[in-house]
Amino acid sequence: MVASEEVPTEAVPGGRQPVVLCVDDERPILAALARALRREPYRVVLTDSPEEALDWIRSDSVRLILADYRMAVMSGTSLLQMVKAASPSTIRIMLTGYPEDSWIRAAAENGLMQVWSKPWDDDQLRTMLREQIGQPGGALPGEERDA
Repeated sequence: MVASEEVPTEAVPGGRQPVVLCVDDERPILAALARALRREPYRVVLTDSPEEALDWIRSDSVRLILADYRMAVMSGTSLLQMVKAASPSTIRIMLTGYPEDSWIRAAAENGLMQVWSKPWDDDQLRTMLREQIGQPGGALPGEERDA
């Protein structure tokens, strides 16, 4: 993947869709994220380029970024530190196959919201993303919630 790719998703009634940006340098991981998030009511953008992710952060209103920890060009930690500096309100989540590494504590001290392990459970990932960008209980703005 050279450029970012948008995943067809469900429309959010009555408003602009929040943007969820997924960054991983492994195509199979991006494909799995696309499958898991294809029916979500937010805009999903995939990229294998940390530099392109930063362009998205600077040019668009990204609500949440989900970034891989180990990438060839730039570490996810470095990327998320740059995201924090450029857009402090963007929710930053690390995706990793190495959840036991010592970097997790340092990342949390630098404002990382959550760390998710690979492989992930699709339902749990969708619920977590909805809770992070929406409201408690996983409802997004414009959705009905059970009383």
